[in-house]
Amino acid sequence: MKPEHRRFRIVGGGKPTPSSRRFAFGRPGNTPPRKDRRQGRGSLIGGWVFLLLLSLGAYVASRLPPPEAAVTGELRGAAVASDGDSLRLSGRRVRVEGIDAPEIGQTCRRDGARWNCGAEAQQRLEDLVGGTTTRCRLHGHDRYGRELGLCEAGGRDIGREMVLSGHAVSYGLYREEEALARDSRAGLWAGDFVRPQEWRRSQGKAEEAPHRAGDWLELIVQWLEDEAWRIAKEVLGA
Repeated sequence: MKPEHRRFRIVGGGKPTPSSRRFAFGRPGNTPPRKDRRQGRGSLIGGWVFLLLLSLGAYVASRLPPPEAAVTGELRGAAVASDGDSLRLSGRRVRVEGIDAPEIGQTCRRDGARWNCGAEAQQRLEDLVGGTTTRCRLHGHDRYGRELGLCEAGGRDIGREMVLSGHAVSYGLYREEEALARDSRAGLWAGDFVRPQEWRRSQGKAEEAPHRAGDWLELIVQWLEDEAWRIAKEVLGA
């Protein structure tokens, strides 16, 4: 076909306008669809919304008062600290429920120097139970066969005291006490440390599962708070 006989066709009907006029030479061509960037952006936003909802649900759940698990027994007598979160009481091993203390051999940093936070946690627990009667309400066993228990000595909740003094962190219970210790920079919070669960993982040691099924929500909120704390320290240069 010669150029002078080429036909033009207006597509769209009605009165032609500059914005609606389209010319097709012979057979109309198909324009390849443009990649929609909004689709990728929508997926990203959806992921953040899901994370936000998950965080809010975990936070609300963590604010509810945790019901005490069924009591499976009770021990009373003189106790000895095995490490920062476990005892020997009446010839049995008892894991203090709801807390996690640095392991024996674990070190932390404070004032630019390393310190033996695992040994200090054990000493703090020994100070709490020494010279007095310790009473533990038992709630089953952990993966190592130790009794899980909420313990008190001298009228004081041992788990609460350990977290308040900054020698242990919350592990399902005592979240408010951890916040107070963090704000006052007590114990571990006076410097830099790795949570015991993370330290065990880095050392190839067996991980300790949460003591109760609902504690997974606590750990999610805990992780989010740790990330916010880390970012705040980097921004403020603390």
